[in-house]
Amino acid sequence: MDAGFDRWLRRNIKPHHTDGYANLCVSLKSLGRPPGDASASEMEAMAAMADRYGRGELRVTYTQNVVIPHVRRADLGALYADLRAAGLAGGEDGLISDMIACPGLDYCNLANARSLPLADRIFRRFGDPERRLEIGRLRLNISGCINACGHHHAADIGILGVDKKGVEHFQITLGGRAGEDGAIGRIIGPSFAKEDVPAAIETIVDTYLAGRRTGEPFGDYPLRVGITPFKEAVYGAAS
Repeated sequence: MDAGFDRWLRRNIKPHHTDGYANLCVSLKSLGRPPGDASASEMEAMAAMADRYGRGELRVTYTQNVVIPHVRRADLGALYADLRAAGLAGGEDGLISDMIACPGLDYCNLANARSLPLADRIFRRFGDPERRLEIGRLRLNISGCINACGHHHAADIGILGVDKKGVEHFQITLGGRAGEDGAIGRIIGPSFAKEDVPAAIETIVDTYLAGRRTGEPFGDYPLRVGITPFKEAVYGAAS
């Protein structure tokens, strides 16, 4: 198998309670694809793979991906080949590119701002797959309004669409967590125009990369240093 298969294994294979089996995450995140979007033909292809390699079951996750459970590890190579043929062999699970995004203003009358185009611009900002791997595990979620359908408040980096005098703007929060140690993300400061958000996210990520300890995931870094270093980097030392 090629290097892409090794990367796919590291990112997409989840543990299983039975030896010799795995749960497979099919990543529905790639450049140009709205997060979580799948065509009818792609769904049919995944259903066929679930029949062939699993137990005829697909699970849609809150992270807008699909899981094929109960896959024999001996079949992973063949399954990877089928996913590649279907254009579904991405390895974005858990990375900054694995964004959750609500439909936003393009499809929802409640939204204040467009989520899907912003998700695409952020993905392109981090278009180098090796850089995404270097950043490591990072949950970035986008909500188009305060109803928070994108779970922005429970993400390492949350982005919330707001209406600023009739213009789309976005607030950024840091430090949100889901799970037993759950926490609501903290707003780092004034909102950003949509064209300025990707650069602000990159500055936040660069601040983490410059100060992280060996093996320290993004989610733990604000807990250790607070959000002041991020605010100073994004808005200037006078913030």
